[in-house]
Amino acid sequence: MQKPVSSRENGFYVVGMETRTTNAAEADPATAKIPALWERVRSDPLMEQTPKRMAKGKLFGVYYNYESDENGAYSLLVGYQVNPADELPAGLKGVTVDDGRYLVFTAEGEMPGALTQTWKEIWEYFRQPNAPKRAFSYDYEIYESFTKVSVYIAIR
Repeated sequence: MQKPVSSRENGFYVVGMETRTTNAAEADPATAKIPALWERVRSDPLMEQTPKRMAKGKLFGVYYNYESDENGAYSLLVGYQVNPADELPAGLKGVTVDDGRYLVFTAEGEMPGALTQTWKEIWEYFRQPNAPKRAFSYDYEIYESFTKVSVYIAIR
């Protein structure tokens, strides 16, 4: 595993489609909700109505509304960064990601396998006794390309 990079990030606003799930549910294909969310994002014409996309039109996956830690429920919103003053298309949700300190991990390779492996490495990294503590506020992924995803994990 590569060493994560420390970063201070400004807040931003993302508009898209959302689901609520747990890592335990995602581990079982019969109960996983994230694949269906991605299918909706890829196929629903509503996503194309997202106004004035920022961040060069890259997709974001924002994890938030954590019940507790990596074992509890959380919400995932997949969408595009936009100006918060823009009107939301009906049927989409928005979330404001607060300013914060992050550790940035990079998944590179064939997706979604490389991203799944990176998340396993992230969980292992934070289990180390000397690791910083996760904030469980807002974590997010930026889909840089078909083979590269930057994963931002909020720390205290």
